[in-house]
Amino acid sequence: MAAADDGEKTSAAPAPRIRVRIESLSDLVFGLALSIGSIILVGKQPATGQDIAVNVLLFGFGFLIIVMTWLGYSRTMAVLPVEAPFALVANLVLLFIVAIEPYLFYVLTSVQTAGLADAASVVYALDVGGMFLMQAVLARMVVKGEKARLHGQPALHPVVLERFRRVLKLNAVIGLVFVVSALPVFWVNTPVGFLRFYLWSSSLLFLAVRFQRRPAGKEN
Repeated sequence: MAAADDGEKTSAAPAPRIRVRIESLSDLVFGLALSIGSIILVGKQPATGQDIAVNVLLFGFGFLIIVMTWLGYSRTMAVLPVEAPFALVANLVLLFIVAIEPYLFYVLTSVQTAGLADAASVVYALDVGGMFLMQAVLARMVVKGEKARLHGQPALHPVVLERFRRVLKLNAVIGLVFVVSALPVFWVNTPVGFLRFYLWSSSLLFLAVRFQRRPAGKEN
């Protein structure tokens, strides 16, 4: 019996190491995504003061998307059991989507023709939409795991669990906004710009709701 117990402990030992490696990889990917965005900004030579303002605003949009994704991801991974089914796969998919975001954003902001801008914006919309939908999947794993309680994890505080339910819904909405914006019908030029880009801007309102200040005594 003792030998069997030792064998079980030995087989269970690698799980914590898997979690550390994934979290380290995620920090590297998010850090590189932000760094590449900064390098792209440095590489753009403005001709006027207006160009500087536009470049900073564009960088700020991409920066906000990456940082908000990182904050939500970090909070989720702090409580998500590594034994949850498909957790590793979901992590890798999300990190891949994050890793290619700076490149897609660079292509989108550098194209010179409307046709290529349309194609680039479609791919970028699907990429960012995938970021938030994958975050919704991870939040769903937390909620589902808490209901099943299969992994011997400490029970989550009801306020924390409710926050994950709320984040799940908001991430799903934001993700769907980006994915739906990829439809051809939204590539319509209005007097103030393309409708697709205004749909993206509307997602910032949902981000503000997702990270609004919580009442005192509640988990953030």
